[in-house]
Amino acid sequence: MARNAIIRRLLFALYLVVAVFALLEIGVRLWGYSEHHITDPIYAPFAAAPEEIPYVHKPNLSHARARGLAIVNTDSLGLRSQTTGERYAPRQADEYRIAVVGDSVTFGEGVVRTEDTFAQVLERTLNRRQGAARVRVFNFAASAYSVRVMAATLRRRMSEVEPNLVLMAIVPADFNLPRTPSVDAWGYLTDSRLSGFLSKDSRLRLPLRKVHTLYLLRDLIYPWVDRGEKAEDVIAAGGVPDSYSFVREFEETAGRRGLAYAVVLLPSLQGGFGDVPARLRRDGAAFVDLSTLRAQFTPEQFRASKFDTHPSALVHRKIGESLADYVLNNYLPRSRGVPPRSSPRD
Repeated sequence: MARNAIIRRLLFALYLVVAVFALLEIGVRLWGYSEHHITDPIYAPFAAAPEEIPYVHKPNLSHARARGLAIVNTDSLGLRSQTTGERYAPRQADEYRIAVVGDSVTFGEGVVRTEDTFAQVLERTLNRRQGAARVRVFNFAASAYSVRVMAATLRRRMSEVEPNLVLMAIVPADFNLPRTPSVDAWGYLTDSRLSGFLSKDSRLRLPLRKVHTLYLLRDLIYPWVDRGEKAEDVIAAGGVPDSYSFVREFEETAGRRGLAYAVVLLPSLQGGFGDVPARLRRDGAAFVDLSTLRAQFTPEQFRASKFDTHPSALVHRKIGESLADYVLNNYLPRSRGVPPRSSPRD
């Protein structure tokens, strides 16, 4: 009898755990917290150099769901594009090509329509405001890219589109090199710091991705497993992180290839760049500081959604228009027959 009583208690306890978890799952779904985390398997390893660029977007995606409720297409190179599967001919004499690399902000997580991302706003604005060249902007950004991966992207990928100008668009968190996860066999990003108890390609991960409560628990737990000093802490303390060297690498690679370049400092709700702009200026780097645009928006206007701190479409428009001013003033000829200037010094 005692044994049966223990079993009944255990079953009742299990029932309570399952019931509470089920109610929590319903609550999280109704609350909407997890929605900006849900994504299709849109990533693939970069076969040419996976140790340098762990993942890129799969090519030829059509109306796939990215994080932040974004609906995306990708071209034949795996770049976010308005047209699925687009291929590119060699650059024409009247064409001016800009390649930009960054993280989820530049990719446009939280921005549902591709045409509202700052890369596309930049392209439209430049084509509207000058007639010297037909401008194309290529978006090589992906979620959680660090400055190391961005520098490798210039070395390994950007030459495919024959750019005239290359841009490294960053937020302070991009100096934190361990932030870049890996990709599993299906095309999802995975971080072993949060789910190291499962192998990267475990099939158990697939049903777990459908449990919305786990996204809430992940966000609650992550600060406790990521407590080491981060590059953002160094910046906040008035320093410049060692990973700044990858910004210099980006500049040097552009110089060796005869490309105009610029580093773009983007606005963020997570803090400013501290002494980084002064260091860029001291090093004679070409850069534009757009982080000050943050002050033009309330937190509600800035956020892509209630639970998503990525910049909204409104902020992307301002970034794109401000960046267009910078490109027009420093690089792009305003009339035919006038050669573009080399990289300026801010």
